[in-house]
Amino acid sequence: MKAQNLSNNRRSAARGLWSLWPLLLPLLLFLPGLNGFPYPSPDAPYSDLLISHYPNALYLKRAISEWGVIPLWSPSILSGYPFAANPLSGLWYPLGWLALIFPLPLGFNLLVMAHLLLGGLGLYRLLRLEGLSHEAALFGALAFESLPKLFAQYGAGHLTLVYAISWTPWLLVLQGASCRLRFAGYKLQVTSCRLQVQRVSWLQPGVILGLIFLADPRWAPYAGLLWLVYAIAHRHIVGSVKSDQEGQSLNPSTGLRASLQPPTSNIQYPISNIQSPISNIIISALLAAPLALPLLEYTRLSTRSALAVEDVFAHSLPPARLLGLIFPDFGGYHEWMLYPGGVVLVLLFVALLAGVRRKQVGFWLIIFILSSLFALGSNLPLLPALARIPGFDLLRVPARALFLTGLAGAILASYGLDALIAGMMTGKRAIALGLTGLAAFCVIFALSIGVLTGLWARNFLWGAGAILVGSLWVLVMLRGRVPRQIWLVGLFGLALFDWGAVNTSVLSFRPKAVALSEGEFLGEYLAEKPGDFRVYSPSYSLPQDVAAYYGLELADGVDPMQLAAYADFMDRATGVPRDGYSVTLPPFSGGNPGADNAAYRPDPVLLGLLNVGYVAAAYDLPVEGLVLREKFGSAWVYENTQVLPRAWVQPVDEDIGADATPVEMLDWGPNEIILRVEGPGLLVLSETAYPGWRVSVDGERAEMEAPLGLLRGVQIAPGEHRVTFSYRPVSVYLGLGCFVLGIVLLFWASRDRYLRS
Repeated sequence: MKAQNLSNNRRSAARGLWSLWPLLLPLLLFLPGLNGFPYPSPDAPYSDLLISHYPNALYLKRAISEWGVIPLWSPSILSGYPFAANPLSGLWYPLGWLALIFPLPLGFNLLVMAHLLLGGLGLYRLLRLEGLSHEAALFGALAFESLPKLFAQYGAGHLTLVYAISWTPWLLVLQGASCRLRFAGYKLQVTSCRLQVQRVSWLQPGVILGLIFLADPRWAPYAGLLWLVYAIAHRHIVGSVKSDQEGQSLNPSTGLRASLQPPTSNIQYPISNIQSPISNIIISALLAAPLALPLLEYTRLSTRSALAVEDVFAHSLPPARLLGLIFPDFGGYHEWMLYPGGVVLVLLFVALLAGVRRKQVGFWLIIFILSSLFALGSNLPLLPALARIPGFDLLRVPARALFLTGLAGAILASYGLDALIAGMMTGKRAIALGLTGLAAFCVIFALSIGVLTGLWARNFLWGAGAILVGSLWVLVMLRGRVPRQIWLVGLFGLALFDWGAVNTSVLSFRPKAVALSEGEFLGEYLAEKPGDFRVYSPSYSLPQDVAAYYGLELADGVDPMQLAAYADFMDRATGVPRDGYSVTLPPFSGGNPGADNAAYRPDPVLLGLLNVGYVAAAYDLPVEGLVLREKFGSAWVYENTQVLPRAWVQPVDEDIGADATPVEMLDWGPNEIILRVEGPGLLVLSETAYPGWRVSVDGERAEMEAPLGLLRGVQIAPGEHRVTFSYRPVSVYLGLGCFVLGIVLLFWASRDRYLRS
């Protein structure tokens, strides 16, 4: 009997998974460029995946294969930086390592597809827990998985952000399941849910929130706030079910038969000790500590520690862009992408007018409205005053809240579709009038813009058409003129066509050979040069991806995290002034790297202290000490005659760099550097000083100095010595200790415990 039940359960699970096959359809957009790099458009010049994630992945793979260590430090850009503290390194997100198994960028694309599917399954599960029908939950999952803002973000190369956002529905799934298990001593029996997920007691919301932080800390504050609000509000929503519907089916016509029954004395319900938001916050903090603690240390020493108000509210949504909710922005800016789909908006209106599940609909409507308003950022009165509140800078780039708008819109649309399928509406006439008014407004607005400007913009016509067709299709359903299954196929088809058209305009793939072609000859030329040296480019003539591919190290760099001391030194060394926070060093004030810094002249002597042996620029640099050696297209390659070796010994009382004698480097690794030094004098290593670096001379711990307040140094006695610089960051080890503690607490709390009536 037990074997037969097990077999039946497996067949039921297989049928349930097969019923979710439409969730694979949005992933078809990846197939033509599966082995290419994502870009916002075919002619877009940059992709963050190519600039940051690809070089970091190459370095991680190289460190493991060549040096046999997990790198905590990277010399790739900015003359070295703490790799373990950089959220873009991908070091601490365990699932991200799966991409390294495959050739890149294939691994990135496969993992993004898996995360989008994961997000869709999560939202499907959440909506089923809310009591929605299979069809309604499936539509909501598709709406979230196909969200144009998600595709636009990946087109911009924001790999880790897509990872993190995809986990958000599961954060709510676990919270919702927890509420239902505990609610008023009752159990919620779900008897025909096609997707069954085994609930593991240690899998708590705090675990998912910690995982989100490790994937991308930028999304963790938004996801955490949503989870806390959901946890508080959901207790009241679930609790109201008992008084309103005790002993009754939650939705008899949805296909998900759920009933509330008093527990009997012989039934046990496994629960976890970790249920409260406070406990989950502690767990998430412990699990996120390997990245969080080093990141806090790095932030304190970086240029991000002094963000101005305008930096916190960067990329705020212009109020006029709220029209993007109705009219898609084809090929538009990824941060301002708002369009959820015409059918989604139509079904959202149905949810508001149907008069069912008022508390659930009201909750998500509030999230929809508040997240849209918060995205306005500095354009919203009084909001900039909050920028001075400690911790508010965690919500930098308020337009990211639009992901919550998209999530809430997908859920509201599911409620609207569920009401249509079940026929549970208080007034079909009100719905018909409302949709007629919505369609009329959109059509009239689009036509008016065309008549007044003489420009018949594609986005206005498309948005008005999508809402008009979607509204007409819903009215057909209200009249009962089309069989339900045919109507659903038509609805899903309209929505998928709409999403596909918008998503293909914000996501374009470029073959690896094409993506790496810019600066290819320059990279190959410099890679053949002997010795250790760094390269500096005031015009981004040597892209980070090309430098990483050829194993070259850069003194400049593009990264949101930059050591303040290094940035100050580079102001003098490059001659390019900084005006506020910038993700590029040197900054490009006009957004045109090829020309913005043409008027500034670098200092070869100061660059030489950083072991900069070559300078590559898109223009002529008539500077004494820089000798033109080659020209590749628009790239001028200069040799720096003032370059100093990677390590040298000099008299203690001389200026840094004076009377420098090169030092033999016996071994170099990401976390350890070994040199043979002939004293006496001051040993200077042209590597960035940072907390966690230690030095020993002949095995004895020595005091490390910081020449120029930037480099690493140590005084050497007469004779030959073996000097070792080791990177042993306390913040990383403390973070790992917290992580282990979190795992121990989870497994301790997940011992079988039962709630008996």
